[in-house]
Amino acid sequence: MNKNTYIFTDLIKDAFVLLFYKMFSLIPVSKKVREEHLKRNNAAWESYKTRFQKDKYIEHQPALSDFVYGSRYGADYNSCEVVAVYNALVALGDKNDFPTLLERFENKGITWLGAFGTSPFALIKYLNSMGYNVECFTYKKWIRICSSDNYSNEITDTTKKSITSKYGNQYNDFINKCDSYIFMSYNNAHTIREMIHTMCVTKEGENYRIHNDYEGAKCYPTLADATNGYKGGNSRMILIIGIKKIPLF
Repeated sequence: MNKNTYIFTDLIKDAFVLLFYKMFSLIPVSKKVREEHLKRNNAAWESYKTRFQKDKYIEHQPALSDFVYGSRYGADYNSCEVVAVYNALVALGDKNDFPTLLERFENKGITWLGAFGTSPFALIKYLNSMGYNVECFTYKKWIRICSSDNYSNEITDTTKKSITSKYGNQYNDFINKCDSYIFMSYNNAHTIREMIHTMCVTKEGENYRIHNDYEGAKCYPTLADATNGYKGGNSRMILIIGIKKIPLF
């Protein structure tokens, strides 16, 4: 996270953003429009796969200009949350279809008919419905469970002991039990005017890679560094979601 002090005004900003997503994601795109979009998006998906067939993940959101999502927006503008879900499911080995995901979230979760992307709460509900365990942390909680050993230059040694005693080993538990992650972040920690971006993070050996980050799918040594490293460290995370498949017995 950013080195700036996390003050009360930041708490209010995060609470407002999350409340906004919850309140303004209640109105779906009409069924007729969703059906039209699905037909168009299916054709666009075939073209996209031909152009980017070597890519396992969607890494080129600007190339989604032929897709539509919401009342009057292209998916290149507003589909980052849906892209993050798609990429997370790919990492989990779950076969899914991007146009179908777009249609699903146009019905449940699209925010202000696409002007502000998709509610993170809708992502959580969808993942639960697909049989995944989900665990979430807001920024305030996240910086407390990331010890100085796991988070570069974030928490000082003087506070590490008290943090560890209060939160135990939650960071290691989180990264060990979850198989992929989605995090929502301000593009600029200093102003919301530069909007919000939501991305998937996957494990690659001992490292963590951010997908669809507009920075070439950068890799980081820890999950904490990944959430901090987006936009050269000038961003700030709002929410992180850990995803794990529920075991079948």
